[in-house]
Amino acid sequence: MRKPDVIESAMSKIQNEFSQCSTIHADWEFVLTDKKTGETKNTKKFRMLTIHDDDQKYRHVAMIIPELSSEYVQIPDLVEKFLLEIQKTDKSSYKNTSGAKMPDMETFRFTGDVYLYTDKLLVSEDAIRNHFQKNNLVLQSRIIKPNIML
Repeated sequence: MRKPDVIESAMSKIQNEFSQCSTIHADWEFVLTDKKTGETKNTKKFRMLTIHDDDQKYRHVAMIIPELSSEYVQIPDLVEKFLLEIQKTDKSSYKNTSGAKMPDMETFRFTGDVYLYTDKLLVSEDAIRNHFQKNNLVLQSRIIKPNIML
């Protein structure tokens, strides 16, 4: 039996924590390059989600990334970019998790809360929290303890 990856684990946590909400997600990646040569050293895949409370008409953003390090400084820009992309996406091409039609995004107020799901922080939570505050975002940290499989 394989152990669930961080994205799968976080998705089930999000569905449990926000069971009354619909979500929209996109999978992206950070490309980490060597500063001297410009060569790609590594890529880090991550998932961005919006979590919509259809009754209360607000939304949060969640980010799921295994092992977060210095790229956290890019997160506020990515949140903004993601929200803009969802805003302008043709509503008819999207289905949310419940299979319902895409709600009108302009009626949802973004709370500023960014739920960060990761299994390993390589920078201090305070550094991330302070960076988010400067960008009018609120860090909601969710460290995932990997399931130990025997």
